Amino acid sequence: MTVAAADTDLAHIDLADIERYKRDGYPWEQWKQLREHAPVFWHETATSPPFWAVTRHADIHTVHSHPEVFINGGPILRMDSTDGLDALARFHRRDTERNGWDPGEPFDMVYKDRPEHLDFRTITMRRFTPRAMRRFEARLDELARHHVAEFVERLRSGGEVDLVDELSTPVPLATICELLAIDPAFWSDLNAWTNVLFEPDAGAEFARAGESVTDVRRRLGREYFDFREQLIAERRAAGPDADDMVTALVHATVDGAPLSQQQLHGYLNLLIGAGNETTRNSITGGVAAFAAHPNERDRFAAAPDTMLETAVEEILRWTSPVIQFARTAVTEFELADTVIRAGDTVVLFYPSANRDEAAFVDPDRFDVTRDPNFHLAFGHGHHFCLGANLARWEMRSVFRELAPWLGNIEVVGRPDVAHHLHVYNVKHLPVRWVN
Repeated sequence: MTVAAADTDLAHIDLADIERYKRDGYPWEQWKQLREHAPVFWHETATSPPFWAVTRHADIHTVHSHPEVFINGGPILRMDSTDGLDALARFHRRDTERNGWDPGEPFDMVYKDRPEHLDFRTITMRRFTPRAMRRFEARLDELARHHVAEFVERLRSGGEVDLVDELSTPVPLATICELLAIDPAFWSDLNAWTNVLFEPDAGAEFARAGESVTDVRRRLGREYFDFREQLIAERRAAGPDADDMVTALVHATVDGAPLSQQQLHGYLNLLIGAGNETTRNSITGGVAAFAAHPNERDRFAAAPDTMLETAVEEILRWTSPVIQFARTAVTEFELADTVIRAGDTVVLFYPSANRDEAAFVDPDRFDVTRDPNFHLAFGHGHHFCLGANLARWEMRSVFRELAPWLGNIEVVGRPDVAHHLHVYNVKHLPVRWVN
């Protein structure tokens, strides 16, 4: 049965209000109302395109399980305001015109569907398997020890410290750069470049004298593009023998042809940006969750090795940093007694699924021993997050090292959240040392 806002007492619900996420965090109560009364809800406001909001775990799982019906390659992959979607289209148009690229080629492989999506995914897939992560684990532990030690030292010296700048950003950024064999001298630049790329209003903090926000965003965009161009050229000239992901990409073929320059830029953008952003927010959210739940924090700190995996999975479920992805139906489909018609947009709200009472016992309780824990923080099916295992292993290394100090970390302010509807991106979170 189709449920529209005008037919119910749900007319107040607006899941595309970006300011609401930035100001108040996730709309848990609205999601709960929808799960109970309208799990597939026709969402229509003046500020965003209309879409079906899908909020239950089982229904989101169903959509992911039918990629032949619900495709990534439709007009909207990530719901945004109408203005935001228009700006994204203009950016893509300008980018392709400036570089003489194919306007029909999407930003990256996430916008593609099978078989093309699998062809692109296979190029790097083996580098993110559990087996590959186990080979990389010692290095991840080393990186975590180094950065956690520096973070704790800064905390103990007194005053407030930014958790995001001092811990949550360095570990995933260093990790993805090692996998891509990028010189550490570029790490701070990459942080600036990707922050601007993923945050529509960012830039002021990186401005030079006399630069407007528009100026600095353009400059950083050019710098990041030139960096990728040089990286591609260097690895192409060096030949295919090096064992890093950029070399693998530059020398890969799909259907017998090498990736275009445009496709290489898109793939690198995806690896660098996604490899940094979501794990950063999961680490930040995990520290905040432990600070807000001292009983679970102390339980974990007393025996971290015995519950490291379950604790990390619970942090992922609890924080759910990816708010939503969208799909386009290409044929009629009945979902939860609601007819989705060809051409309709469906938006999948992962945090709601991860607090679904039908899928989790006591879902509003943070439980570091929760098992099983079939959360959807990484999605499901053909488009399951490529870097899921990397994120898990990174987080295990970080929280193993943090365990003795979690009781000494106090959150002292509200998170500064980016203006973003796709990822709940915490830019800054002040913390301090307590005895």
